[in-house]
Amino acid sequence: MFSSRSLYFFVTFTTFCVINPKPLISNDVLIAGCIKGDRQFQKALYDRFAPKMFGHCLRYSGNTDDAQDLLQDGFIKVFDSISALKNPQQLEGWMTRVFINLALSRYRKERSGPQFQELPESDQLSEEETSEPLPVLELSEVLACLHALPPTYATVLNLYAIDQLPHREIAELMGVSEGNAKTLLSRGRKMLKEELKKRKK
Repeated sequence: MFSSRSLYFFVTFTTFCVINPKPLISNDVLIAGCIKGDRQFQKALYDRFAPKMFGHCLRYSGNTDDAQDLLQDGFIKVFDSISALKNPQQLEGWMTRVFINLALSRYRKERSGPQFQELPESDQLSEEETSEPLPVLELSEVLACLHALPPTYATVLNLYAIDQLPHREIAELMGVSEGNAKTLLSRGRKMLKEELKKRKK
């Protein structure tokens, strides 16, 4: 049994911990430690960002095993190149870009020949078609529909709708013209809409 004194101490200490949680290591300190190769800071970086980075990996991989491999390779890349980051406040955005670039690089290596076929820009959907709302489903169902699409269309939808990259940057990453990137997006959105409707029935 707690004495009244020990109970008071326990409640006071617990309240202090809740009100004054352990402060996060600043990005500056975290980056400096990782540049030195300090395992403690590398672990702190991993623990802080691994859940969100795994989400990116899963979207581009399609299954948990490939996503886990991509996560590990991505953090190795981050630790190897983190000294190139100039603005510590952009750490998360920079890491996200490292993981996306790695996912796209792996996608290209796994396929031989031309990666993205040029499509006629006339295939783009009209503004009315692209602005039509998509059926509302659980996130897991949306991801399942996304992974059911051909990889090229799933990739462009990821880059535009989720990672919110501009058409110009998507075109550069995928090695196509900006107009073709828009066409791929239009087709991908139409295919995703059809897939979502199937699962909604």
